[in-house]
Amino acid sequence: MTLGQVGPAQSEYLYHFTGRNGGRPVWVPEEIRDSTPQQRLDAILREERFRAFAPFGAEAAGAGASGVPCLCFSECPFEHLDHLIRTGRFEPWGVVTTREKVHRRGGGAVAYVPTEVHEAFVKAKLGHWAVRTEEDSSWLHEREWRLPLPAGSHAVGSVQAIIVANAEWRPSRVPTGRWIDGVTGLEEPGPVSPQAIEGEDYPRLWRESAVWVWNAEAKNVTKYEPGELC
Repeated sequence: MTLGQVGPAQSEYLYHFTGRNGGRPVWVPEEIRDSTPQQRLDAILREERFRAFAPFGAEAAGAGASGVPCLCFSECPFEHLDHLIRTGRFEPWGVVTTREKVHRRGGGAVAYVPTEVHEAFVKAKLGHWAVRTEEDSSWLHEREWRLPLPAGSHAVGSVQAIIVANAEWRPSRVPTGRWIDGVTGLEEPGPVSPQAIEGEDYPRLWRESAVWVWNAEAKNVTKYEPGELC
């Protein structure tokens, strides 16, 4: 299904940033809360999986972790990407996808509504589809999309691009399933000898995806073709 024409204030691209300022829900595992944006991105690329948790405000006060797990994205025209990063809300690490891909999997844009309307969303168990528009709601600078994932995770087959803040950064290498003789370098059918070692390479998503490197000084990105930074 096509979502039709994209207006000048809209974007076909959705950004899932792996780092942002501000508090994080206490129901997110500590190892994720304590990870750096680079480490979270590394885990996504290595595991080929998104992990989702209930967003802030999705349930009545104190219910937190019982809300519907969601994967959250920011919609932003490419030319305005610097706004999201420059305001200090997000760090330039994450993955890029498209509106149509998220919509096809059951996601969509959230509603920005007054408190009394938000309460109605929560009562209808749809709180994960709305954001309050009050003085203490600090996320009105973005247009948010959410993809509900009741199972708590989703496999990643492909992404539009990977966004990083450093052209020298590389993800952790992963086992390839191919074995070589550690002495001769010749390929082996498996761990058939004491000197056999399993080969490693960059994760598939890194090798097969475009990489956008954020340039803080120029406030734009340099785009690299798939495999160019391997």
